[in-house]
Amino acid sequence: MTPDNVTGTERYDFFKDFNNYEDKERKALRVPAANESCCKSFLSEYFFTHIQFPHTFCEQFKRLYNLLFNSTLNNKKAETLDDNDCSFLNYWLNDKLRGINIDNSINVSDFYKKLKGSNENIFKDKQLEKKLYNIEKHDLENMRKLYDLYNTKSKVSSTLARDITPEESASCLMHTNECYRKYRDTIINCHNGCHDFFNALTYFKNKYKNDLHLDSENTSSCRYEELFILPDYNAVLKEHKSVQIIRNTTLSVLLPMFGVLLMFSFSDKLTPFRQYLLSKIKMIKSRLVTVGKSENELLLYSHDYDNIILDETDYNISYYTVRNS
Repeated sequence: MTPDNVTGTERYDFFKDFNNYEDKERKALRVPAANESCCKSFLSEYFFTHIQFPHTFCEQFKRLYNLLFNSTLNNKKAETLDDNDCSFLNYWLNDKLRGINIDNSINVSDFYKKLKGSNENIFKDKQLEKKLYNIEKHDLENMRKLYDLYNTKSKVSSTLARDITPEESASCLMHTNECYRKYRDTIINCHNGCHDFFNALTYFKNKYKNDLHLDSENTSSCRYEELFILPDYNAVLKEHKSVQIIRNTTLSVLLPMFGVLLMFSFSDKLTPFRQYLLSKIKMIKSRLVTVGKSENELLLYSHDYDNIILDETDYNISYYTVRNS
């Protein structure tokens, strides 16, 4: 559970230095598959329920920890972790250990205590243990979406570099459209913890525009500043609400009309055809002498009329639907 003293600002602040953490994570994930691990003393425990290769995962985390612990970026003192480092590591462990469905039975803090207990010579920082906790499910879902947005921003940025191929540059539009869609869907689908999340999204929106439009002249496919302007979240919510009202109103009108159409289709069209078909069958049965031949002809005749009925019914319903859509 998220401690009461953890603010939304503290939870999301590390995203402001996303490029740094993205780079460190990329390097950590390059750790080759390992047979030995700093977690070897407790590999059979429940912490690794959602981890396919526990040995490698632990070595990746150790690498990530060391990269941050020894970093002096932004005038940080070496062999320390600042608040943002701890927040990022907490997010990273929550994201990996708790799986896609965010398993509440996996305790992130307990995992680190186990890890540090058997590797005190490696995990020397005294602050991190106090900063680790299980992030609430809705907050972790929101953070994952924001992390994905920043990753998409990095893809856009890579298409604006000066030394890329024309094909890579052409993918800029695809990535900007992807970012716009994800940003909009993220706002619409936020249900809990949205105040702090929307503040973090606003920061992302401004950073997206300011960072990218400066380099847009390097590409022929993304020269327009408008491509890097994301809508305000209030505007997105207002538009979505309007669409929902229109959709609900349309359905409330169309459904009764569709019911009336079906009623007329069955009462005015199907019944006469069936009555006509039955009279024809009786007439044919009275005239035919051979029972076997009579049965075959009746089956073929019935089949033809059924096709006519079904075709006409489908046509009427389809025509109505297209005309009124």
